[in-house]
Amino acid sequence: MKNKIITKKKFLKINNKISHNLFKNNTYFKLYKVFLEKALKKRLAHQTLWFGEPILQLPQDLIIHQELIYQSKPDYFIEVGIAWSGSLLYYSSIFNIIGGKKIIGIDTYVPNEIVKKIKKFPKLKNKIELIRGYSTDLRVLKKIKLKTKGSKKVIVHLDSDHSHENVLNELKEFSKIIGKGSYLICGDTHVQFFNKNPHGNNKNYFKNNNPMTALKIFLKTKEGKKFRQDNTFQNRYFLTLNPFGILKKIKN
Repeated sequence: MKNKIITKKKFLKINNKISHNLFKNNTYFKLYKVFLEKALKKRLAHQTLWFGEPILQLPQDLIIHQELIYQSKPDYFIEVGIAWSGSLLYYSSIFNIIGGKKIIGIDTYVPNEIVKKIKKFPKLKNKIELIRGYSTDLRVLKKIKLKTKGSKKVIVHLDSDHSHENVLNELKEFSKIIGKGSYLICGDTHVQFFNKNPHGNNKNYFKNNNPMTALKIFLKTKEGKKFRQDNTFQNRYFLTLNPFGILKKIKN
C-alpha cells in the first residue's frame, strides 16, 4: 500500500521550520546578493508578462502580493507606478476571482496605448482606475480618497520614484489611508544591499539613498510605529526585490 500524503498542517509546519529566518542566514544571503546582482543586469525583473503586458517585478514578488490580497481581502489595491499596465491586469484578474472593488494605478505618464490595451479585457477593465500625476501631489491624494470612498481595506504598492525623499513622502501619505490588517509594500528596498545599483548607474536611487533608507526613518515615526514588518514572505520566497518592505498595519 502506498504511503498516504502528509497533512497540510504538517506540510506547512515543515516548510515554516526550514524557512524560518532563512533570509538572515549568511550563506543564503550571500547567494541572494550574487544571484540578484547578476540577474538584474540581465533584466530578469523586466521579463515577466501578464496577458502579454510587461510587469517590472520578479514573479516571486507577484505571488507574494497575491497572498497578501487573499489574506487581507482588500477593497482596493493601489499600484504607484504602472509601467505598461501588466501589473494592473494581474491584480484585477485576482480581484475578478476573489472579489475586490478597484485596482487604482497612479503614474505621471499614462500612454493612450495602455488605456486601449486595458479596454481589450472587458471583464477586467471595470476593475481598473487610472490616475495621472505625482503620487504625493495633493490633488492626486484627494482623488484617491474619493475613489476609495473612505474604505481602509487598502493595499498600497510603492513602485515609482525610488529616491529616499520621494519614498519617505509616499510612506507618510499612503500609510494614512490603510487600515488595521492591510498592507503597505515598499518596493525595491534591495538596492541598499549593493554598492552600485544593479539596475544601472543612471538611476536617482542608490546605496544610502533608496526605499530602504526611507523605510528605516518612517518606521520610527508615530505613523510608522502602527506597522509591523512581515518578513515571513522573504524567508519563504527568498528571491524578492522588497526585503523588509512588507508592512502590515497592526493598529489604527
